[in-house]
Amino acid sequence: MEYLVLLLSALVLYVAYGLFWRLYLSPIAHIPGPRIAAATRLYEAYYDLVLGGQYTFKIGELHKEYGPVIRISPWEVHIHDPDFYGTIYASATAQRKSDKYPFFTKFMGLDLCVFATVEHDLHRKRRAALLPFFSKASVRRLQPVITERVEVLLSRAKEFRGTGRVLNASCMFSALTNDVVNLYSFARCDYRLEDPNFDPWARDASLQGANSANFMKHAPWINDVVKRLPDAMVAKILPALATFTTQKRSSEAQVVKIIEGQNEGWKEREHPTIFHEVLSSKLPPEEKTVARLADDAQMVVMAGTLTTAAALEVISFWLLSQPDTLQKLKDELSAAIPVPTEASNVPLPTLEALPYLTAVIKEGMRLSYGVSTRLQRIDPNNTMTYTDKDTGKSWAIPAGTPVASTSVLIHRDESIYPNSERFSPERWLDGRATALEKYLVSFCAGSRRCFGENLAYAEIYVGLAAIWRVWGSCDEEGKRLAWGEDDVGALSLWETTKRDVEIESDQFVPAAQKGSKGIQLMAWHPQAA
Repeated sequence: MEYLVLLLSALVLYVAYGLFWRLYLSPIAHIPGPRIAAATRLYEAYYDLVLGGQYTFKIGELHKEYGPVIRISPWEVHIHDPDFYGTIYASATAQRKSDKYPFFTKFMGLDLCVFATVEHDLHRKRRAALLPFFSKASVRRLQPVITERVEVLLSRAKEFRGTGRVLNASCMFSALTNDVVNLYSFARCDYRLEDPNFDPWARDASLQGANSANFMKHAPWINDVVKRLPDAMVAKILPALATFTTQKRSSEAQVVKIIEGQNEGWKEREHPTIFHEVLSSKLPPEEKTVARLADDAQMVVMAGTLTTAAALEVISFWLLSQPDTLQKLKDELSAAIPVPTEASNVPLPTLEALPYLTAVIKEGMRLSYGVSTRLQRIDPNNTMTYTDKDTGKSWAIPAGTPVASTSVLIHRDESIYPNSERFSPERWLDGRATALEKYLVSFCAGSRRCFGENLAYAEIYVGLAAIWRVWGSCDEEGKRLAWGEDDVGALSLWETTKRDVEIESDQFVPAAQKGSKGIQLMAWHPQAA
């Protein structure tokens, strides 16, 4: 009994000292914010787990109360100042190291992938092996692959005309992006676009992995347990993670096939294949293990599937909701592409030069956010100084402190984007795009900027141009709203509202209302519309 009393006393003293240190002795004790957030991470866990992905929005509220720099956990600082974004996310030329925060990199259990690499120099080496495949020149060489898949998408959409069957555009777009990223990564394709229901398995698996973020970041050890369990047991104990785990096994199997020479599909492709080329790169042998490349493979497939498809969903919803906007886009596409059947073959540079199409895409990227959660950076060597331009007050943020900003809060900043919740491509026209460009952070910024940006834009440009050159819109009764003379049909939203595209929780990626079925459409024959 005496030993138990001593043990409890020691525990009480340990906790009390820990709280005292966090509140008064911590190097970031001078940073404003709620005391409970400084004392314990349970404050964040409450918004993550009990309220379901609401901490991003709570951080926005805290900024209104405490100012542009706040302490949001015992160890982390958040800054909301769009003009300071480039300092947090420093470029490679800034000569500053940019480590990641392990608390936020372990949640997916892909510890060896580029995204989760904590240390700056190791990340740079791993990133360099993948970067050449995502340059603008490399992506433009990939356009025939994108075109072929987009043409299949157009053919599938036509199958729904006049049938009364619901076309799930969310599944269709993720099928497109998943087919493309698999072809580029492994020279293989699951042909999800050809599946009658667009085979949403890959989308669901990727979403399950992303949606586990709020739980797994507080209990990353669960990933280590899951790795050691049979898939059947995972499906029973943690069914939400089952498809994600299966996806991981699939990525590993693809890498093994390439290593063992069982995947010869790359020989028939005119474009290079990412993981065939990485295996023959100058990376050292320890960077070419099955475990490490499998983590990279799953990361590339997940990112290549989800975020690009999400942008296509958001843009399509708003175009169908705003017929005047769609008509302006269709008029521009008709003038630039006189032969409608050539829409998916127009060279990327030509599409990128179309001002209204570009404005639509940028506005769609703004409202789809990319990753919706904060992405921390740590400078291990240098103190970061932030000065509030309104008050002139400065804060010193010591080396080794995780510092973050959030795309959702920047893209909703009314001082930059007035009426920020409104889909308005016009805000990017008349010379205003240059001023706004630095505040469009869907792909983050700096030395760890998402390297899939060029591929994402290519798929969006080709996909949108091909679809809306030949499809118009109508209301739920088939009355024409936006139309072109040679349209093959019209699309209308079906049991879909703004809540099906608007972010309601941060699940690492933006999540709409619970139970949403995504963007659902009805396709009409041109004669009926």
